[in-house]
Amino acid sequence: MTDSYMQDQAAALASHLRLNDGKTGYVEATADGFRVFTRRKWPGKQIASWDGLPVEWHENVGTNKAANR
Repeated sequence: MTDSYMQDQAAALASHLRLNDGKTGYVEATADGFRVFTRRKWPGKQIASWDGLPVEWHENVGTNKAANR
């Protein structure tokens, strides 16, 4: 389980990526970094790291997975 700091950083990353509507995707904090799940292919350049930790991208996930928090 991740601590509150990592949860706060995941929320900040989701806000930065504008993924806080609960439908287009979400950010999950792990011990090794962050995972970003999006429903569609991400337009533009993907962020490789956030707060010094790597960001792992999962694009084109199903609607239920992208909205499942």
